[in-house]
Amino acid sequence: MNSLYHFYLTFNPYLNQGNEADYSQAHEFYDLLRNVVNENPQNTCFWGKMISKDRDARVDIPSLQKVFEQNKSLQFSTHLYITDFQNLWVGKIKSISEVLPKGAHTLSFYKDKKVEVWFEIEDFILLEHGHNNTASRIRDFQINNEYSNLEITSLSPFTTGVKYPCIIEDKRFDQFFDEMDAEESSHLVLKENPNIHRSSTQQVTRALNNYIFPEDLYAKMPHAAKLEIETAELDILEKRHHNIHKIAFSYLKALEIVLNDIIIHHLKKKNLASDFFVDLQSSPPKILLSNSRSDTVSLQSFNKHFSLNQLLYFVENCIKHNHPDFKKAFSEQKELIRFLAKDFTDIIKSNSLIEIRNAIAHGEQESVSIKDAMAVRNIILGVGTPGLLTQCYFLYEKEKYRHHIEVTEFNQVVQNKNKLKLVG
Repeated sequence: MNSLYHFYLTFNPYLNQGNEADYSQAHEFYDLLRNVVNENPQNTCFWGKMISKDRDARVDIPSLQKVFEQNKSLQFSTHLYITDFQNLWVGKIKSISEVLPKGAHTLSFYKDKKVEVWFEIEDFILLEHGHNNTASRIRDFQINNEYSNLEITSLSPFTTGVKYPCIIEDKRFDQFFDEMDAEESSHLVLKENPNIHRSSTQQVTRALNNYIFPEDLYAKMPHAAKLEIETAELDILEKRHHNIHKIAFSYLKALEIVLNDIIIHHLKKKNLASDFFVDLQSSPPKILLSNSRSDTVSLQSFNKHFSLNQLLYFVENCIKHNHPDFKKAFSEQKELIRFLAKDFTDIIKSNSLIEIRNAIAHGEQESVSIKDAMAVRNIILGVGTPGLLTQCYFLYEKEKYRHHIEVTEFNQVVQNKNKLKLVG
């Protein structure tokens, strides 16, 4: 598969005078897009890359458009990552132009400012909030492509010599806007994100990091999964509990997103998804181990999420047929695959998690008691029991996270002390 390139920009939040602290032009842009999309789902907003009035425009717009068209031909969205190093936002690009079209929606902020390129944005989300999370996430961006003479394996807030907008690859291969479920709203910008307007979210994430997910493991999770978890936990923290079934459903969706991440995304990142195929005629689409029909597409180019049931069947099928590419992709995650095929599957089946997800999704909450709904949260999050989410990631990158669940340095420290005593 050809590489997917995206665009990365920085901006100065202090140029947006007149607003309260911490309300940057990115926050204002988010609110504007949310409002216009609410009026009409076809509406978009334009984000501009500004330069000083005494400078000449130097952005290579044809190269940006070439990247956009290449991604489009692969049926993937092109992302515009925007950061002030306090927060990281990402937009779905619809078009790129040198001139702002007449009647286009944009911020009044741009009035009388010189803009060298305009990005038409049709969807927009806050990806990370806080200096540490933002710095950690942009480390996943690298520059190594035909459009730049730079070769940078990992960007940081201190990277210099970069011309913006720069063309980057996202090593996480996140596909925020392409993987939306049919049951979700048409835009992610319309989806509630407590990190944007509610300060209590920081308390939730601190509690999650201290008691459930170590910070480095939590950073590994897809944005969509974290959003489901944080929204559910905020409901519990604020003692609103207005919809226990919605909380359970959020955790079931988070588990589904994580499973797609560690199975499907892993195959794609290893460039081993091309020999698997998706049957578009079945509902929902099925993953096939071979291509015996003309109405299939490569798994590498398919960008929608699969359900828990589909993923577990896929893993079982690959093991049963000893599929060489699956075996190669997960050669370092054998424990994870054994866990998914046995213990994980047993927990899912014995607790009817797939049936509960379907019942809640189809408005049949009355068949799921409040006690059962809370048990779903506990099983997945890990309250009083090993959580499915943490188990998946611990086994996915066992050596990386081993120090969180095993004492690994004490014996070495004791040995070093004893050696010093002998020398003394």
